[in-house]
Amino acid sequence: MSSLFQQISDYSRDISYETALYWAATLAVVYVVYRLTLVFAPPPAQDGGVPYIPVYKTLKWMTKGAIGRYEVSQNLDKPYARDTGIVKAWMFGVWAYKVSNAEFARKLFMQTDIYQKVNILQMMPHNLGPRVSGESLTFENGDSYRGHRAVVSPAFRRSWPTRLFEKPMLELMAVMERDAGNPLDVLTLFRRGTLDVLGHIIMSYDFGALRDPNNKQRAMYDSLLEAMLHPVYNMFPWLDLFATGERAKQWKYLYHFHSFIDTIIDERIVEMEKRPPLTEDERNHADLLTLLLESYIMSKSGKVQDERGKTVTPLTREQLRSNIGLFYVAGYDTTANSLSYVMMELARFPEIQKKARAIVIDVLGDNRDAYPSDDQVKELGYLDLIVKETLRRNSILAEIRRRLSAPVQLGPYTLPKGAIVSVDTWAMHYNPKYFPEPERFVPERFAEDKSAVLKSNVPFTFAPFSNGSRQCIGMKFSLVEQRVAIALLLLRFEWTLPENSPFWDTTPAAPAGLISPVGLRINVKPRF
Repeated sequence: MSSLFQQISDYSRDISYETALYWAATLAVVYVVYRLTLVFAPPPAQDGGVPYIPVYKTLKWMTKGAIGRYEVSQNLDKPYARDTGIVKAWMFGVWAYKVSNAEFARKLFMQTDIYQKVNILQMMPHNLGPRVSGESLTFENGDSYRGHRAVVSPAFRRSWPTRLFEKPMLELMAVMERDAGNPLDVLTLFRRGTLDVLGHIIMSYDFGALRDPNNKQRAMYDSLLEAMLHPVYNMFPWLDLFATGERAKQWKYLYHFHSFIDTIIDERIVEMEKRPPLTEDERNHADLLTLLLESYIMSKSGKVQDERGKTVTPLTREQLRSNIGLFYVAGYDTTANSLSYVMMELARFPEIQKKARAIVIDVLGDNRDAYPSDDQVKELGYLDLIVKETLRRNSILAEIRRRLSAPVQLGPYTLPKGAIVSVDTWAMHYNPKYFPEPERFVPERFAEDKSAVLKSNVPFTFAPFSNGSRQCIGMKFSLVEQRVAIALLLLRFEWTLPENSPFWDTTPAAPAGLISPVGLRINVKPRF
């Protein structure tokens, strides 16, 4: 009899488990269908009739894989925005507005009390992407932002001696010389180099990414960047509730990334509390983490004030970690992408490559072992023009987003409070009203001479680093780093695109998020 009861009990448990599994699956399917129904429905007409891009068309373009962002801009955004300079599209789980009108952009960049930074962490609480840089200054507004900036800014208020970049830069050149026999995957190579530069400058840490092409930490950062920029998860952020496979692995990477930074912070704070305050000379040569922790420790004792003279609220440990994470996120892929695009453009236009090389040789001398001094790098301003024109044609930030704290009037449209509004950098940079003959690569259009060829004189239309008071805090660092890298590349190498490269005519790239070239390979020939 007991055996019979046991069989009945086991059967009942099996039925209960199967029933529970069935209903759980059913509810999940119903939830997904419900959310998709909401997504694909037309947006509510609460703005006076701003034209909108149907969700299925956005999804179609975002999932095409490696296509040029220019093609996306011209074929998806432009037909709907037309002459209005504004269009509505679905992204990050909401309907958001994209503007490509200079006056609209000016308001977004300058009226920071109304056009506030979007806290994507709050907007997409289940999504992995915004957790990488977490509660950093990039998401803050008002007094909170000013407090973050007051603590973070001292790490960037400095000159950037070129010798800070020397060790990883020379390692990068050596790897390129060693591998120059075959077309180089320059983006991967620059990612390895940039990670070593950032490790060296942010926290005096040697990742060894250049010495080891299979470096696990670089693979982790690459995977986290992929997770941040995944178009489907950014369109449907609630999918992270059901993370499996590679996505589940990326969540583990996030934990390891945060643990790594926490460990370094703990070790460094113990060291700093045992030593006297930094001298001015030590401060000018210290890594970013040392300067940030010095400011963080001072803020805890009430000795740091924001730009309005208000004593700042000390950052929490999580906010401190998030700002360090932001340095990596902001500096890793953006610089690697920019350098890759510079090499691509100079391969397309060998006469400009030749002109730039002549300038570098004139300043540094035609010597393989030359390395730019602080004074010499200041004489290489033409390289900045190349970087700026490269970023105009290949903006790494597709959009610069804000959230409205109050309703605003843009042309005939009234955008509601709480709406997401972004500047469409690609639409701005390729608008012939702002940049004459935008398809041409002409570095001189950014020369200080206002009469320079194809010069743009329309403010707020060039925004690869954003603009206004919320402009990228690391812009100066990035430009110095790129001046050094490009100077060494021009001095040591000549390069071309392979004859069958698709990059002669188009630029296959990630379609959204941080725009990176996909499959870019370049023939590199050492000069010495």
